[in-house]
Amino acid sequence: MVRIEPDIPLEVAALVGCGVTTGWGSASKVAAVRPGETVVVMGAGGVGMNAVQGAAAAGARHVVVVEPVAHKRDWARTYGATHSFATAEEATAAVNELTWGRMADKTIITVGDIQGEDIHAALGLTGKGGRAVVTGMGNYANVDVKLNLFELTLLQKDLQGAIFGGLSPRAAIPELLALYQHGQLKLDELVTNRYSLEEINKGYQDMRDGENIRG
Repeated sequence: MVRIEPDIPLEVAALVGCGVTTGWGSASKVAAVRPGETVVVMGAGGVGMNAVQGAAAAGARHVVVVEPVAHKRDWARTYGATHSFATAEEATAAVNELTWGRMADKTIITVGDIQGEDIHAALGLTGKGGRAVVTGMGNYANVDVKLNLFELTLLQKDLQGAIFGGLSPRAAIPELLALYQHGQLKLDELVTNRYSLEEINKGYQDMRDGENIRG
């Protein structure tokens, strides 16, 4: 149980129960984004969009989104993304150019069903001494991950797991809601569709089809 201010709508407060806090904390706490850094967010759904918000709020110079759904790439711009691409391959060349070859300081993986190749792609986007944060969930039985061990050692890259953005619910939820009350965190805008209980199956299908950020 986490106490909140009584004037905050419950449908807004519900969003910080997981997705918002996880995304925000993945950028601000686990990735520890600092002003001026280049950050890549892979996956712009309910968690990834808030990793974008968190990275932008932390002062990232470039926030690059990798997302296959076109309108999610467009939405990401309104949450602080500076660049967006459909694939990691497209993003790699752009990040290389943006950073004069240094690549991203931080890469955050927030895809819905993470695969081993996503780790490989994230580390490829991450520069020397950078950190790749694994926030997305995969199948518990999936143990295959692709890594370039030569590169991992010589470029001193950091691969870090994250749960709930590394934050404490009792502290983070009131803090994030305070940011919302002061206009520093977008929550209302995350709700892109509303459904009646009878429409719950459509809501789930829209989520799978990428039709909403939060339904």
